[in-house]
Amino acid sequence: MQYFVTKTTPRTILIMFDRDDLLLEGLQEVVKKEQIDTAAITGGIGSLQRVHLHTITNTSIPVIEKFWNFTGPIELASVQGSVIGGDAHAHISVFDWDSKAIYIGHLEPGSVVAYRAEISLTVLEGVKTERYMDEKGNFRIRQR
Repeated sequence: MQYFVTKTTPRTILIMFDRDDLLLEGLQEVVKKEQIDTAAITGGIGSLQRVHLHTITNTSIPVIEKFWNFTGPIELASVQGSVIGGDAHAHISVFDWDSKAIYIGHLEPGSVVAYRAEISLTVLEGVKTERYMDEKGNFRIRQR
């Protein structure tokens, strides 16, 4: 994995993943190394050989989640999300060639690049945020 950082504002980062790199773990490594508190994950593409994601299965509280793991030739069609409080939260869309299925969900640790993947970030300089749960059990974000 390697990455490139602009020298101008807004600070934009392009992360290039190689074969066998871990996608979420690599993204989080760059966030930590670059000391990013808050950013927008503006895009991502590539190919994967293993995917680990989860999705919601209900609309009530508490949420019930289903976790998916599968391997094979997988196209990574998109990555979007945010970095809040230094924690990357990414959603992905993938196409599994073997099953001919499209999966959409939250990227989990353990997703492995097949040949190449690219993710871009735009850093919100000077913005400090955190995720929290309100009194009703809803996930929220606030500025610190």
